[in-house]
Amino acid sequence: MVFTEFRFLFFFILIFCIYWALQKHNHRKTWLLVCSYIFYGAWDWRFLSLLLLSTVVDYFVGLMLSRPQVDSSIAGQQIQISEVVENKETKNEWINTFSWDALLNKPLNQPQRQAWLTLSLVVNLGLLGFFKYYNFFADSASELLVFLGLPVSINTLEIILPAGISFYTFQTLSYSIDAYLGKVKPIRSFWDFSLFVAFFPQLVAGPIVRASTFFPQLLTPKSLNEVDFRACLTLFLVGYFKKACISDNLSPLVDQYFTNPEIYTALSCWIAVIAFVIQVYCDFSGYSDMAIACAGLLGYKLPLNFNFPYFSSNITQLWQRWHITLFTWLRDYIYTPLIKMRPREQRTEIFRSRNILILMLVSGFWHGAAWHFVIWGGLHGIALIVHKQWSSWIAPYKQFQTLRNIIGIPLTFYWFCASATFFRVSDFSSIIQVEKSFLFFNSPGSENLNIQIGWIFIPLIIMHWAAYKSWFADWWHKIPKWSFAVFYGMLVSIILRFAAINPQPFVYFQF
Repeated sequence: MVFTEFRFLFFFILIFCIYWALQKHNHRKTWLLVCSYIFYGAWDWRFLSLLLLSTVVDYFVGLMLSRPQVDSSIAGQQIQISEVVENKETKNEWINTFSWDALLNKPLNQPQRQAWLTLSLVVNLGLLGFFKYYNFFADSASELLVFLGLPVSINTLEIILPAGISFYTFQTLSYSIDAYLGKVKPIRSFWDFSLFVAFFPQLVAGPIVRASTFFPQLLTPKSLNEVDFRACLTLFLVGYFKKACISDNLSPLVDQYFTNPEIYTALSCWIAVIAFVIQVYCDFSGYSDMAIACAGLLGYKLPLNFNFPYFSSNITQLWQRWHITLFTWLRDYIYTPLIKMRPREQRTEIFRSRNILILMLVSGFWHGAAWHFVIWGGLHGIALIVHKQWSSWIAPYKQFQTLRNIIGIPLTFYWFCASATFFRVSDFSSIIQVEKSFLFFNSPGSENLNIQIGWIFIPLIIMHWAAYKSWFADWWHKIPKWSFAVFYGMLVSIILRFAAINPQPFVYFQF
């Protein structure tokens, strides 16, 4: 069920009306949970079992990690004491006195805590690894064995990738890790935790929400008067425009070029590559905008996921603004632990650079189970390392900061476009062909795409820059209600006029 489909609009209106008609906060949460499962099951109801499995496992892992921690040095004494108590009590008495509170108050030593965290990691990463990466590793292993002179073939499987598995897996893992580290207090309500995992606006493509952000909202009763309707409706319309009018309309053009790049001119290559990076941005940021807006209309706040990344003046800044919740997740749970593996005085530049490269390789591999995604991540890792070194060298020359920012924006965008081929194309011969056309203006063919489409980029850049500079910020709050209603209706009519006839699936659904 795509957000730009009319059936989703009717689905959400039904959710919204019944949600706010219910008086009790718990009833509203139950309604949202049921609707979230219906929303996810609309793709394939069989994969609800995977979602429920992750939910159950991490819920109980959280409960076990909420137990008081004891020092391993006194664990043996506690075991002896418990044995004495057990010998003094009869079996029936133990059964009668057993309760969840008694279990959760029973101390847990460090090895036991590590075992529970390991269970969460094994189950979640095991499911993700099987459904997303089994065929990749099977193919890679077969090719390696053939290269080594061992003609052994490992059979691949017809595996359907569950929608959003990469997103909700990272979300539940962050809960287990934070509970282990003591950064979040595990939640006792199974239904609240289930809603945290399955909350439908961000379930299948993010933003990736942390428990520390979402749990307090689950405990706070919502009021319709607190909902900023104008802001939410405006944000949803902006996201709808990005997805339905820009991304979906550029999709056929991009597909046309990348199906046969060898027959097109270098100018067509430039148009197609730029159209692709615009398509991906409008597709994913449009989804995030609509997800945040839908959650806001229900009284929940989701984190920002995009912050005008194409106006970044360097590659580090771009990755701080692109898919923010994923980048911060990888930073907090992969890069930071790798850095802390060594004492501060041993953290050399080479050590930090290695960890940056590992971070981006994991990011590339997260995006897809193929070598071209890994290379794409590696290229951005190298770019981040180069920029880090360059920044340290150029830091004393502060008088050139403005010039660096002006030059940095087009250079960063150029690099992002040049590397995007590895994200879009899986065939390495086609990647080389596209890169030759884009980097060296080599025209392998004489065919041209619809060159007129290039003129669309100009008004899009102007509109995006205006939004970046906040020229129209809070306009929806500054006009009367009737003016907002009329103007909003006019915008809806115009946007529907330019919306693509056939809604396209969200690009990040495949991840």
